[in-house]
Amino acid sequence: MKIKLLSAFALVAFSFTAVRAAEAMDEKQFQKLMKEVGNVAKQFKDHSAAKNAAVVAKDSARTAEIYKQMAAFWKARMTDEAAKLSEQSAAAAGATAMAAKAGDWNKVKSSWGVVGQNCKSCHEKFREKLDDGSYKIK
Repeated sequence: MKIKLLSAFALVAFSFTAVRAAEAMDEKQFQKLMKEVGNVAKQFKDHSAAKNAAVVAKDSARTAEIYKQMAAFWKARMTDEAAKLSEQSAAAAGATAMAAKAGDWNKVKSSWGVVGQNCKSCHEKFREKLDDGSYKIK
């Protein structure tokens, strides 16, 4: 009984912490993480073409972590579609990491393709280009 109660308490505490972290993330922090994903994406083709499994797995796993944070960010803003795209990207990036570790380069390519498609969809729908060439969240 005590284990169930402790488990329930831990789950509630973790959920509260995750929600508070998402609420605490501002647009500047969000953009910093998105730039990190952008840097990984720019290098991805070269690393995957070279079949550099260690780098592809590491970068993909980090990308999955970032997209989990993005999903929480969008949920806190009650933007369900963007949260769903972020969750899908997190799963696809995680699958990319697993495929790289297994040396399944066809799966690496297809899984990472989902990440790229979701990036494009989300950017088109939830990002606005400003006159100075920078972007902001709609």
